[in-house]
Amino acid sequence: MKFVSVAEVKNRLTVYLAQARKKREPIIVTHHGKPYALIQPISDKDLEGLGWEQLGQERLRKAWEGEDDALYNYL
Repeated sequence: MKFVSVAEVKNRLTVYLAQARKKREPIIVTHHGKPYALIQPISDKDLEGLGWEQLGQERLRKAWEGEDDALYNYL
């Protein structure tokens, strides 16, 4: 497990995201030396268990059904 400061993450976020995904290892983000946040890789299988796909489909369905919104009126 790797520990990095908020400042390091701010300057090199894409590097740390790639490391977490490639190594499948979480990264602890610290602030003033104390744990602050967690960067953790997530797979498609993990998302299925969380119901994100269903949530996304529901939001799309609701968006397409809404005939009273500004975008629909514009089109």
